[in-house]
Amino acid sequence: MSLRYLALAILLALTVRGEQVSEYDLKAEFLSRFAAFIEWPQGSESRAFTIGVIGRNPFNGYLDKLASRKIKNRPVSLRTITELSQIDGCDIVFICASEKSRLPAILARTESRPILTVADSNGFAAAGVLINFYTTGDTVRFEINEAAVEKSGLRVSSKLFKLAKVIEARP
Repeated sequence: MSLRYLALAILLALTVRGEQVSEYDLKAEFLSRFAAFIEWPQGSESRAFTIGVIGRNPFNGYLDKLASRKIKNRPVSLRTITELSQIDGCDIVFICASEKSRLPAILARTESRPILTVADSNGFAAAGVLINFYTTGDTVRFEINEAAVEKSGLRVSSKLFKLAKVIEARP
């Protein structure tokens, strides 16, 4: 299945009742769907697939719906991160805009580790976040920091790269 088809299917599923899809409903859905295009190193298959959120959570409960699903054939666990040590054991960490001042410390904790960091703040991908959402008009898009992905040890499908804006990391 192509990622374009996947994005359309997500949007249609979320609007099937004629409701307006909120930006964060769509972003939460993409968080769960990105996993299909990413390979984590072996060894984590025996535990829950953990999604952590650090900072003021903008998802308004939508992430809670993911807890009833499976990602990578593993039950989903959600974690609110208040201490940097709670990042350990997460598969995905969403870094909220409220964490801009702590971003260097967060990235120091995740750098060179198989943790998919995701954000939606201007400049976060260039700073070292792996995937960063941005909007153009009313469309949610994403950018990928290829150098940060390479350091992480995660294998990201070329299909995901084809749809992303690939950015250069700041020196």
